Amino acid sequence: MERRKNSNLSKNHIPNGKAAEFIKMVGMNETFVSMMIGANSTSKTATGANILANLIYGVQNKYFDYPIFQKWPYIKKGRIISDPTTIKEKIIPELEKWFPKNEAARLPKANYETAKQGKNYISKFKSNTGWEFDIMSNEQDVKEFESVDLGFVWIDEPMPKDRFMATIARGRLGMIIWWSLTPLTYSAWIKDWRDNNPDLVDYVEAEMEDNCKIHGVRGILEHKYIQIISDAFPEDERQARVFGKFGHLIGRVHKGFKRKIHVVKPFPIDERRFTTYMALDPHPRVDDHVLYMSVDKNNTKYFTAELLSDGLVKLLYERMKALEIKMKFRIENRLIDPAGYIDDQHKKEKSVGSELFDLGMNFIKGSKDLMAGIKKTNEALDYELKQGKMFRAPEAYIFDTCIVFIKQIDEYVWSEHKGAMKDEKQPKGRPKDINDHQVENMHRLL
Repeated sequence: MERRKNSNLSKNHIPNGKAAEFIKMVGMNETFVSMMIGANSTSKTATGANILANLIYGVQNKYFDYPIFQKWPYIKKGRIISDPTTIKEKIIPELEKWFPKNEAARLPKANYETAKQGKNYISKFKSNTGWEFDIMSNEQDVKEFESVDLGFVWIDEPMPKDRFMATIARGRLGMIIWWSLTPLTYSAWIKDWRDNNPDLVDYVEAEMEDNCKIHGVRGILEHKYIQIISDAFPEDERQARVFGKFGHLIGRVHKGFKRKIHVVKPFPIDERRFTTYMALDPHPRVDDHVLYMSVDKNNTKYFTAELLSDGLVKLLYERMKALEIKMKFRIENRLIDPAGYIDDQHKKEKSVGSELFDLGMNFIKGSKDLMAGIKKTNEALDYELKQGKMFRAPEAYIFDTCIVFIKQIDEYVWSEHKGAMKDEKQPKGRPKDINDHQVENMHRLL
């Protein structure tokens, strides 16, 4: 009995809670790319290997009882892509661990055959169930990623964009991609691609604590060791390696913002139930940014619309009025960056605020207290989950049509000291002053 149990460990694989979410996402086959964006030690690679085992050899246990494991709809040919070290030290050992053990040397009696094909690691698998896949390093020439049709791709860890785009083109006969990664290198383009293609990609986020025996669901890690590891990392690595955050966004100001929690589908704004406030951040060199916040009787805030305008003040006025009529907003107050009321003494020109007043819109100066705005925003974004269920909801949500605003709040980070001594210095006490116009509008509104 023990020998039989050890001959196919995938039958007894028990995923942690986040890994189970990822398995279901892949198994339902409702999205082209499924991502598990996780910290170190969240069982990403083991999960990927078990997904593959349950595809090739059928459903092995209850955690994989989903349509794509029951009936595979694409060609039985695939690819694994990772960096050379991960391939040799993680992926190959995990495949050999979770695939059924071989009791014969060759197909068809063997469960699978392997070949190195001139590489210094196993790069080809063929199963006795009619499947085959190769293993490629993300350092190989981009041309090597082309020409062959594939039914699946498993990407483990980040990869360069050109290799990824060449990989996508392999799915012309139908394909799924599952991607397990800790977002350190190459992470900026990956996040942008994910955020810009919501119809193609879905994702699960996992922190190291999600694999904790105490704080996770079916976790395997001792909490004290998680804490030791966390304390050992410098801050710029801790966010990615312990919390699974994208490496290029270390030091996010509004860390509590999560797209899956705070971004919602638009709904009609009934002027009898909602009062709307708007904020304007005018600029002479970049687009003027306008943001609208609608508030219900429970004091729940919804950022419902945004507007960017690079024309004359009159055009800005006309576009704002048209948007407000279309959305049926009942405007209570209008705020403007205090600089919007400063007249140009040299050109003898009126300020933006004064020009809009002449056109019939009265703005009041918004607050200049940046830190108070940051604090108020973090409070509004705060929420609490218990056992994966919403226990205390946030005060603020954003319509998914506010694309610029969502990107800006997601990428709003603290300034850092530069130079040779930066590791010995603390982060500066102010955020980076770049692409922050809608975030500043939000601060003033809240």
